[in-house]
Amino acid sequence: MRLEKDLQNIAQIAKQKEKENVAFRNYLVKQDIDKVGEIVQRLNRKIAPLIDCCECGNCCMNLRPIATDEEMSKFLNPEDIESCRYAMGFKCKYLENKKCTNYQNRPEECRAYPPLDKEEFKDNIYSSFFNYGICPIVFNVVECLKVELKWTGK
Repeated sequence: MRLEKDLQNIAQIAKQKEKENVAFRNYLVKQDIDKVGEIVQRLNRKIAPLIDCCECGNCCMNLRPIATDEEMSKFLNPEDIESCRYAMGFKCKYLENKKCTNYQNRPEECRAYPPLDKEEFKDNIYSSFFNYGICPIVFNVVECLKVELKWTGK
């Protein structure tokens, strides 16, 4: 299994596979979701340790965690909170050279990312596909899941 770690390749492949991934997501929701969840967790346990999130930082550069104003104020300048409330693509004020300078005190939402290790995968199917083009872990888990389920794209 060759893992894709190049963020530009992942973003490009994600664009190319948009329709395919919608079809695969629709396929997944019709399967035994508990079985699929177990496979996802197993793949995540295998893949996640091979990708250094602290070296990537793509989620920190592209996603805003869902958090309270108080929690967000730890990571954003107060005047930026409202404009970032529903935004994607903002840069956390603690991010320097793709590294979190406040890593030990990051919000719970950041600690839990990506949410592939949750027992209830059915609650995370849509977010997983949303994160497919952002997170190398999610990207590789989804691609390995397609192979494991022998999904043909039909």
